[in-house]
Amino acid sequence: MNTSDDSLLDDLREMWLLADPPPPGLAASMIATVAAADLDQEWELLVLVRDSADEPAAQVRGLASARILYFTAAEGWSLDAEIDGDQVRGQLLDFDGDLGSVEVALETRDGERWTSGLDEVGFFAITAEVSGELRFTVSNASGSASSRWIEV
Repeated sequence: MNTSDDSLLDDLREMWLLADPPPPGLAASMIATVAAADLDQEWELLVLVRDSADEPAAQVRGLASARILYFTAAEGWSLDAEIDGDQVRGQLLDFDGDLGSVEVALETRDGERWTSGLDEVGFFAITAEVSGELRFTVSNASGSASSRWIEV
């Protein structure tokens, strides 16, 4: 925004505060409402930090067609995933818990869903015909975290 936009927004804010000020206690009420709305799920989303589709093609042999995705979670663990044709492989990293209780799911907007458990070092493998939009969900006894929808 430029300074004229900022000035216009300041003028609009001042006008609304004078013409229709917020009721007393609105801010505190809104904070309480948001806190009570169980927004933990929103904060637990897997955040896509790296997508090989956004990078130049690697000049290497093999796996040149694979798409690499890297997600992080608020709890400090991460999920690496590689999509290569109908093979989806990856690893859950830095997870403090029982890897045997974790399930990784791959979902499409069309409602198709594939799942896999993890091996003793956190690896998973799913055979799935993925196209369109998909997302990953990692679940265990304490909850689940899902990524946003990603176009493949």
